[in-house]
Amino acid sequence: MLEQLADQIRNAPGLQSKRDLAILSRLPRPRDGDDAAVIERDGEFLLLCGEAIAPALVESDPFAAGAAAVVTNVSDIRAMGGRPLGLVDMLVSPDRAHAEAVLDGIAWAAGLLGVDVVGGHLTIGHPAALSASCTGIARRPLRAANARPGDRILAALCLEGRAREGQNGYIFTSLRDRDPRRLRDDGEALVEVAECGLCTAARDISMPGAAGSLLQLLEAAGAGATLDVERLPRPPGIELPRWLLTFPSFGFLLTARPELAEQAAEPFTRRGLACADCGVVDDSHTLRIASGDETALVWDLAREPLTAPAAR
Repeated sequence: MLEQLADQIRNAPGLQSKRDLAILSRLPRPRDGDDAAVIERDGEFLLLCGEAIAPALVESDPFAAGAAAVVTNVSDIRAMGGRPLGLVDMLVSPDRAHAEAVLDGIAWAAGLLGVDVVGGHLTIGHPAALSASCTGIARRPLRAANARPGDRILAALCLEGRAREGQNGYIFTSLRDRDPRRLRDDGEALVEVAECGLCTAARDISMPGAAGSLLQLLEAAGAGATLDVERLPRPPGIELPRWLLTFPSFGFLLTARPELAEQAAEPFTRRGLACADCGVVDDSHTLRIASGDETALVWDLAREPLTAPAAR
């Protein structure tokens, strides 16, 4: 059973698509594996991130695509322990009605999450395409490379919401089910743990799901881990295999020193979010999943990098 689950995670399209990131080695500056770029300036850190939305979603559900452009960017800023400052969108639409639907989705999600849409670009009369970029600020960024062997792995998730099948996998969204005041405040939990030094690293849970997103964090840290999948917070009614491949609208993996793990969970639980200690970082350079006394290998980074270029 666990071996089969490990195989599902390993071969999930959301995780396999991350292997294409190896092509970024053509750029002069090496990637650090974080959710957002970090630029130090005057004692603070400017955060920059961007997302391109799958063209199939932009064509079939323009409102949802607009909302996704906001959610993904805000999550990237929050994963760094930052606060979003402003978002710009770049939209190409076949007609005005399509453009209006996308922009309505952007405005709706931006209002719920408390980020200003400060500009962008619009072209009408061509095949649909959408991307967006967000700027944020952090005082003490949560860098993936800072995870260390011995750190506990915390999974923080909002379990209020509804599941659906998206264009490229499973989605769980809380935007229509959680009080907007709480939605705007939830991300402050990451700022709190970052600024108080309670966590060492973080990454948002995205299309690869919880285990696949953890693998990305581990690669950036040069580490390994065992993830106890039974301890991962999960909404009622969703089976574990599906949940492990789900992209939640609020989901983050964090690492903390063992003596700080309980304290690091409190800013999330205080806000009514789920947060559980569900694993430990080690120096194995492998990701394993565990259930009871059983473990299964998901990926061996030493033998097969995920996003690093292949050896020549």
